Amino acid sequence: MRNSSFLFLLFITSTIFSCREKADDSKAVYVGPKSELYGIDMVYSDSARKVVRMVTATQLTLASEDRIYPKEMKLWFYDKTGKITSEVRGDSAHFYRQKNTYKLIGHVVIHNIEKGETLKTDEFNWLPVEKRIFTDKAVQLRTRTELVNGVGLDAAQDFSSYSLRKVRNSVVAVEGMPTN
Repeated sequence: MRNSSFLFLLFITSTIFSCREKADDSKAVYVGPKSELYGIDMVYSDSARKVVRMVTATQLTLASEDRIYPKEMKLWFYDKTGKITSEVRGDSAHFYRQKNTYKLIGHVVIHNIEKGETLKTDEFNWLPVEKRIFTDKAVQLRTRTELVNGVGLDAAQDFSSYSLRKVRNSVVAVEGMPTN
């Protein structure tokens, strides 16, 4: 009886283990970020001169070398004397390695300090090599005297010069109109 109980137990055990699915480790692929960095405060320079400062909480680098910035990103652009000329912020951003392009997304605000102008849009692209920004989305531009709504914008990266592609309407500001 003892041998038959042992054989029965051996039979049940082998049946259970033989019916189990075998894990195929050769097909397991990691799909997460290649690296994660926190507390980013980076300065881009040209000929040892500060050109742009970028601050964001998180940077995720993908296998493609694209980078995702899932939290707010802030950029400051500097002139040749080291003075900040404009500020930019967006809810999040994406860097496309192949195109060497940044896309800021969500409640993007560009403020030209020197001119006292502020532009708002849902997203914009920054091409660092070409030193320009652009968007195909709706934009709202507030100057010291006007509020201009339009679609599409092309500008220098420091927002020192720009052109709206399609102006929807323009309102001349009355005195006392808030600037932001």
